[in-house]
Amino acid sequence: MRVSTNQYSQMMSSSLNNNSLGLNKLMQQMATGKRILLPSDDPMASTRVKTLQGQQASLNQYQSNIEQADVLLKNQEVYLSNSVDVMLQMRDLMLWAGNDANGPNERAAIADELEQLQESLVSLINAKDENGKYIFSGNEVNEAPLTKDEDGNWIYNGDSGVREVVIGDGVTVKINVNAGDMFFSGDSNLFNQIDDLVEALRDPDFSAGGSNIIEDSVSILDAALGSVTSEVTNLGVRQNTVMTMGDGHSEVELFNNQLIGQLEDLDYADAMIEFNNYLLALQATQATYVKTSNMSLFSMM
Repeated sequence: MRVSTNQYSQMMSSSLNNNSLGLNKLMQQMATGKRILLPSDDPMASTRVKTLQGQQASLNQYQSNIEQADVLLKNQEVYLSNSVDVMLQMRDLMLWAGNDANGPNERAAIADELEQLQESLVSLINAKDENGKYIFSGNEVNEAPLTKDEDGNWIYNGDSGVREVVIGDGVTVKINVNAGDMFFSGDSNLFNQIDDLVEALRDPDFSAGGSNIIEDSVSILDAALGSVTSEVTNLGVRQNTVMTMGDGHSEVELFNNQLIGQLEDLDYADAMIEFNNYLLALQATQATYVKTSNMSLFSMM
């Protein structure tokens, strides 16, 4: 079978074009460091890379939520731990006030110190986060949890709402504590009780033996103290959960990145061999095409 000049020219042109395309693609791969530039380069590997990248995106979101939760939980733990310290000082003062050896001046001094400690406790419970939102108001983050009503009684302005964040596939963690659960029980609360105790201690005729107010105050304080201490423990448990999940996600992210690299990263040693092969093939084709394009029957005569 004879090959016409036109057919031969088309064959040379096609070979040059294919080698040029292969060389250009290889140069793009070497420039990006990626073996897969298009899904068609390796459909199975591309599909797996997309799946892994989707998982990585979910893990990144989980890690972001974990960082947010960790900050919130730590802030609450600090404020509540300080609150425990204040409440323990209150308890010591209450027990001291129960000593009938104290005179009016001593009881008045105790009342002043209790009032100052109460102000400190209210300040801690009315704390805000870095965004200016109240920490211990449940979902009512724009309302100060503790204020006084028109009658001078302490009230809780928040709700019992629970805020959660997702830290894993189907895993959530509670990120808030509300003051209502810790300090308010029915019609009584620690802050009103302290107000009543302070007023009683400032009465010159007060007698510890003739009143149950100190015993009642200690009882209400102990209940609140137990609630706050329990929440501090719970916050610690949640922090451990959050950190454990975060460490697990980090390990999975590292493994996925390694796997993605194995699937799509270019092997430069192999790429250089292929590059030289393309280059040699291209040069050989060009040289052959130049020589044969100048040949004719007259040159053979």
